[in-house]
Amino acid sequence: MDKKYTATLSAKELMIIEKLITSHGDVVSSEMIYEQLGKSQSKQVVKNFITVLVKKGWLVRIKKGIFVITNIAGRGNIELSQLALAQIIDRDAYISFEGALQYHGLFDQYLRIISSVGKKRTYSKKFAQWSFKFIKAKKGLFGDFKIHHIDGQLVRVASKEKAIIDFLLYRRTKHDFDLIIEKLSNYQHEFDLAQLIAISKNCSITIKRMLGLVLDIAEIDSSALYAMVKKNKNHSFVHSTSHVFNAKWRIYTDEYFVK
Repeated sequence: MDKKYTATLSAKELMIIEKLITSHGDVVSSEMIYEQLGKSQSKQVVKNFITVLVKKGWLVRIKKGIFVITNIAGRGNIELSQLALAQIIDRDAYISFEGALQYHGLFDQYLRIISSVGKKRTYSKKFAQWSFKFIKAKKGLFGDFKIHHIDGQLVRVASKEKAIIDFLLYRRTKHDFDLIIEKLSNYQHEFDLAQLIAISKNCSITIKRMLGLVLDIAEIDSSALYAMVKKNKNHSFVHSTSHVFNAKWRIYTDEYFVK
């Protein structure tokens, strides 16, 4: 480390930080710090050491017992991506929605909110200037992600196709429908239609009908999906207040679905 950035660090603090980075990278746990200080130290000594480094700005707490070592050239600044941070906050979740589309190169706007799908519960967490939302997965619908290396972290990211399905499962605002229709229309050759339909097989018939409706609006062949649902003569609703009936898909929609 450059001396001009270590004025507030003692020689011992500097040595421990350098050892932590060498051994573990930027993300460390209380246990890792305990091991570097030497297990002859009491837990209270380790706690006090961590508290001092947090106050000095060299450690930033992500969640209980997990810290990120800040940028050497800008104490207090964190270089980890939002996706890596989201995965650290909830190791059992996977990144989906706009964050997944962005990772796959299909969304170029700056994100202040990263949404993930997890196994535990639905909750939100703020960290630095970002918000992280975690949505509890519907039974049997947690999956269709791959593990990627991002900023030294193993991060689960939904496939492009699963991100589309997750919008239909968990978010059904006009803005969200406009977004996925736009992405399917503009990047239809980037999506694996067979995979999109395959993922939908595990979903309710309402999701299949919504997907069919979206594919039709995006002018993508929906015939394979239609073959799966055409014999079902019941009907579905996009929202409980939807009142515009689409006869092909037997689903009540809203005005903004009407071409």
